[in-house]
Amino acid sequence: MNKNFWEEQSKQNKLCFLAPMDWYWDSAYRQTMRKIAPHVFLISEFYSADGLCYSKFLKDAVLPHETIEDPLVIQIFWKDPEMFAKAAKIISEEKYNIAGIDVNMWCPAKKVVRSGHGSSLLINECTAFSIIEELDKATHLPITVKTRLSFDWNQDLIKFGKWLQKAWCRLLTIHWRTAKQAYTWVANHEPIYELQEALDIPVIANWDILNYKMWMEKVKNLAWFMIGRWSFWNPWCFLSDQHNPDNITDPELKKQYSHLDPKNFVDGLYYPTLKEILDIMLFHAQALVDNKWEKRWSLEIRKHLVQYLKNFPWVKVYRKRLVTTESYENSVIIINEIAETFKDFLDKRPGLEEITKDDLDFLE
Repeated sequence: MNKNFWEEQSKQNKLCFLAPMDWYWDSAYRQTMRKIAPHVFLISEFYSADGLCYSKFLKDAVLPHETIEDPLVIQIFWKDPEMFAKAAKIISEEKYNIAGIDVNMWCPAKKVVRSGHGSSLLINECTAFSIIEELDKATHLPITVKTRLSFDWNQDLIKFGKWLQKAWCRLLTIHWRTAKQAYTWVANHEPIYELQEALDIPVIANWDILNYKMWMEKVKNLAWFMIGRWSFWNPWCFLSDQHNPDNITDPELKKQYSHLDPKNFVDGLYYPTLKEILDIMLFHAQALVDNKWEKRWSLEIRKHLVQYLKNFPWVKVYRKRLVTTESYENSVIIINEIAETFKDFLDKRPGLEEITKDDLDFLE
């Protein structure tokens, strides 16, 4: 991966990213996302730079990944530029085949901020710039940053962005809230558009947008967007009409999206059938088994299974079993039971309310 990768990509394509979320977007979820939407760029959960340097267990657990995840970016946090540089050399080892390093300057968690990490770097500007400079010197990989509008509205976003660019940040993602606002308040889009006007590097925006279609209305001059929490229950949110196999002329590209049924594209969005949802649940479950030990797997899958069925009106019948599943086998039994019970509704799209409680009164 060359250091101009993101600039080259932004000239050829719009950049869609899955936002890094700790404890959620592990390898299994990233594989699931890429299976659904091959065009989405993936960023890992965030890891501490010192953890990667001193914990062989962490390094061996998070840097190896599946080919389907490529190109994969690793996000790291810390406050010591030298420690960042040491971590970068490890991440850059050829055997891991990592595509880039993203620096977490956005996390607002109190314990992170108190330690001088995450969004606190917005008020420790010299350290922030030194981190990017040291990273750029330590690796052949492109360095990117995810940050916020400011820490508490007393910082100059454009000035901060220009200095990051000067320090050789190659792409900048902005979460539209300040660190003090954390995850509350409504979107303030304008500063991000102004930032892109002032910078030569691509700027990506991350705010509470539900799907690709809504982003089309907001993206304007940006290099495009990043979605995190809203993909939790709907990983199909990155799809639009341009991913409809019927609209693709390139044979190779058409093949990548051949798993999508053209009739499920409605008003610019993709609405999976119940069968597609259940199939993805099985794929995700298998990916977790392949990547994590059984007990950890059972805890990880619980938070995902119910979310996949959010629009399914009878999810309540299975909720308790899904959130307390203890094994892969047990989860498969539940998913297959749903498929058998609702075999006459597998081609219906829950997101379009094609399955209603009135249709399913036999379960009352």
